[in-house]
Parts: sequence; C-alpha cells; structure tokens
Amino acid sequence: MTYLLKMGNLVFKTIHDTGCVDIVAIDKRGKVHLYDVKTSLRYQKGNKKGKPINRVLTPLQKKLNVELLMVDLETERCWIIKHGGREKSLQSTKK
Repeated sequence: MTYLLKMGNLVFKTIHDTGCVDIVAIDKRGKVHLYDVKTSLRYQKGNKKGKPINRVLTPLQKKLNVELLMVDLETERCWIIKHGGREKSLQSTKK
C-alpha cells in the first residue's frame, strides 16, 4: 500500500479475507484502480526450478479490469501487471 500512496493515490483496503480485489486506489486524475496483491514466488523443484510462478486473473477479475500488484519480499520490489500482461515497475523501498 505504501507504494501506491507514494505515487499520490488514495488507497483503500478491503475488509474481506478473500475476494477478487484486495486494494482499491484512486489516482491523481480520479481513475479507479482495482488490485489483487500477490507475492512473487519461484518454483523450488523440478525442471521449472527458479522460474517465476505465473499468476492469472479469474474471469470476474478480467471483467472488472483488476490489475495484479506483485510483491517480491526478498528484493522489496513491487510491480503492477495490467490487464493483458503489461507490467509497470514501482519503486523499491530498499536503499
């Protein structure tokens, strides 16, 4: 949420434990963004070891134009995967 706040967004967190949207943000232009937050993980075994695990949107999330907000806990890096697979990198908190 800090990343979105630093970008000048108004940020709102859902009160549900599960659901298709974790965070709602309104940007400086008034556009509403719906985010599903996911931890960036990599395969630990097998022939895919070290490769990122692909995250996909549900049909409802696609209909609502939900964007994935990916978080890498090791590097403290966040990025947004917009509908259609386009990525937008966000600033890291690591110095």
